[in-house]
Amino acid sequence: MHQCPECGEVAAEPRLRYCEHCGARMPEFKPAALVSAEGAAGPGGAAALPPPKPAYTGPKWLAPVPAHSPTALGVILHLVALALSIIPTLAGVGPFWALVMAVGGVLVIAREYRASNEVQPLVEWIPSTLHPPFVPAAYSALALGLSLHMMQLSIQPVLWLLGTLLVVNDQWLKVFAGPNGYARNFSPRQLVRVPRVVGFAGIMLCLLSLFFTWTIEGEVPRVRAFAPSAQVRPPDVKLPPADVVYGGAGGLPTSGLELPVSSTMVLGLWGLLILLMLRRKVARPVWLRFVPAGFTVISVAWALVNMRLKPGPVMFVAGLIPMGLMAVLQAAGREDLYAEEEEAPVAATRTQEELPVRMSDPEMRDDSNTEPANFSRGGPPG
Repeated sequence: MHQCPECGEVAAEPRLRYCEHCGARMPEFKPAALVSAEGAAGPGGAAALPPPKPAYTGPKWLAPVPAHSPTALGVILHLVALALSIIPTLAGVGPFWALVMAVGGVLVIAREYRASNEVQPLVEWIPSTLHPPFVPAAYSALALGLSLHMMQLSIQPVLWLLGTLLVVNDQWLKVFAGPNGYARNFSPRQLVRVPRVVGFAGIMLCLLSLFFTWTIEGEVPRVRAFAPSAQVRPPDVKLPPADVVYGGAGGLPTSGLELPVSSTMVLGLWGLLILLMLRRKVARPVWLRFVPAGFTVISVAWALVNMRLKPGPVMFVAGLIPMGLMAVLQAAGREDLYAEEEEAPVAATRTQEELPVRMSDPEMRDDSNTEPANFSRGGPPG
């Protein structure tokens, strides 16, 4: 209430400086105080403000990175490299695998945000069931496999390899290493065991063949010169020594990595290499042993479609022979035949070494028949 101190008249407008009735000076108007922070936090006040975000104390180069994670930085570098593949002169992995890497990168970043207890509205809506531990492991494997396809004299391989290094190095201690990590199920020593070494040699030969020439764009096949008969006597015109049309010259060499579906073939060969490194005692579904045979059939079809008398296709078909042999052994369940034969003598040797120990131990010795054998009266006792 804003009241005049002289006549007691209540002012209709609290901001009036003089009384409307007597003209006396009105006291200074003071608006009501707002609710204090202490009152807002009380039971009758508004909701309390969230606690302040703790200060970041990690490496300075990760301070502006999302979730302060090297994995998130690696994914961003991958996305930049994929965006540059829109330029026709730069390498690319194809629309399908670019979409797979983009979706996988978003899931990996959402997992990193959740692991760091930070909130990001763009990825907060993604449930945790969509990014289990095998998602960053599969993303790392895909990044390694597609590194071969991104090799080019440009900025792309630098971005891709740097991003892959950041992702693999950060995820190694998170999902690969440790007693429950995925790395315990694989061993590179499995690649040098017979007969897996045969499949390993075939896979490496197929990967090497993709760097060689598969076809030549714009090449004109050589044609046989026209031989004039006795009735037809064309004018004596000689062909130029460097004729492009009749000599088969010209054209741009194309490697296997530039062919359609080549990125799928690279990832398939990389997947077979990972399967060969799988330890023998690791449980696996039954259908998994038929995957190499199915991919070998697809590889043969792809090679026949792009078959030319060039070094690349010839080397690829030569590598399919040992790879197909290994695929047949895996489908038949006989890939570890030689490994079982190598372990059998070891088990027999251990049995012979443990036999004297068992006989010397009175608890392990069989005393059910204590009567000594007597063969002097016609053979062993009945």
